[in-house]
Amino acid sequence: MCAYPIQCLIIAAALLAPSAMAFAADEDRQVWSSVNASTNLGSRGVLSLEGQVRLTDDASRFGQFVLRPSIGFKLNPNTTLSLGYAYGHSDPIGPGQINEHRIWQQMSYPLISTTEGVTVTGRSRLEQRWIEGASDMGWRYRQQMRLTAPLSNGVRAVAWSELFLSLDDTRWGQNSGLDRWRNALGISVPIHRAITIEPSYIHQRISRPGQDRVNRIGNLTMTATF
Repeated sequence: MCAYPIQCLIIAAALLAPSAMAFAADEDRQVWSSVNASTNLGSRGVLSLEGQVRLTDDASRFGQFVLRPSIGFKLNPNTTLSLGYAYGHSDPIGPGQINEHRIWQQMSYPLISTTEGVTVTGRSRLEQRWIEGASDMGWRYRQQMRLTAPLSNGVRAVAWSELFLSLDDTRWGQNSGLDRWRNALGISVPIHRAITIEPSYIHQRISRPGQDRVNRIGNLTMTATF
């Protein structure tokens, strides 16, 4: 483990930043924004709601909206089991609009916590996916690892990586294997005792037949806990 928080962030940046020259890819610059709100239900329950808006095609047009409510149960103060639903509306150039529905199960848990304030957490999510107009269901597994380290005045540096693995093939286009890989670097800034904002840069590579797709994303997330 790193002796100092800044060393951890340097190592994380080297590990998380994939090489843009490794494979040829179609590229797009995007802007994402999201709001996450949660509230406790008694001593162990938690109710959450997440909304995302994504601008695509060099951030020139609306590309996707995602709404993701969930209910969770805390096994302990740092480990939570969650069950949720997600609705996604996509408007790509060319093909028609796409409406997707998901049911998902998730576990979030701590991995490392140091006396210097560095934390590493994990998030494991299993999704069942349906596309409107198609009859079959797709299974997808997502694994995220997230590292944070203190900077000053409550501000924390953040680095995370998330793999998306499709577990089966569907007639509507899901192919088994690596679906996409997201890597991010940013900071978490408290603006209120219950609200933080997290500006970040996300590099996303999407596996596609022929040429992969790379999205370079400016992202802003606001998290509120009530």
